Amino acid sequence: MQYHFFILSLAFAVPGILIYWLRPDLRIVIRRLILCSIPFAFTESLFYSDYWEPEFLFDLAAKIGFGIEDFLFVMGLASFTGTVYAVVFRRTIYADMNVARGYIALRLGILALITIGLTLIQLILSIPIIYGTLMTMLGVALGITWIRRDLIIPLFLGGLISTVIYFAICRIVSLAIPEIFELNWNLDAFSATFILGVPLEELLYSFGAGAIGSVFYPFVFSCRYVHWKAVS
Repeated sequence: MQYHFFILSLAFAVPGILIYWLRPDLRIVIRRLILCSIPFAFTESLFYSDYWEPEFLFDLAAKIGFGIEDFLFVMGLASFTGTVYAVVFRRTIYADMNVARGYIALRLGILALITIGLTLIQLILSIPIIYGTLMTMLGVALGITWIRRDLIIPLFLGGLISTVIYFAICRIVSLAIPEIFELNWNLDAFSATFILGVPLEELLYSFGAGAIGSVFYPFVFSCRYVHWKAVS
């Protein structure tokens, strides 16, 4: 039971698996979101060990800066944060026309450069990584809605729903593994505030992930949310 992050990562995969099974129309969305999320698994070294210091399988984080758990976590998180708005409000993500791959690659490249630039700024300014990551996610998400005003509601509602799901998973795991957060998170260096046993920073992070997750795919792939029955 010492591999707490591994257990937590498996738990975060459950909502995405359920959505993939129940909503065939969102399967291609989930597969693409998983591919787009993979690069973020390599950023664990930014969080380890200032923000937290869990044990990794094969001690990979100490050896190479990231671990298997990081890939499981980002893929599971992307799977449900990018689709949960559509599921809860009975929407699907619909493309009116085929978009050229070059156009998609251009938008991905622009978002990647902006994300890297904001991350470098927060490192230069010594902003704690968890708060800097939140600001980056919200900044990029709000920038997208400045271009796509139709995504404002999905941003906020997707963020809220993702936070509820994230909190529920953390709460269940914390009941199964008491003091999981106290054992692995360096919370004294941050707010040290808990919401029913879950660190406030984790809930802020989950809102940011849900916000960017809900607008990322429609923006990059030029899609929109429509009522599920309209295209089913």
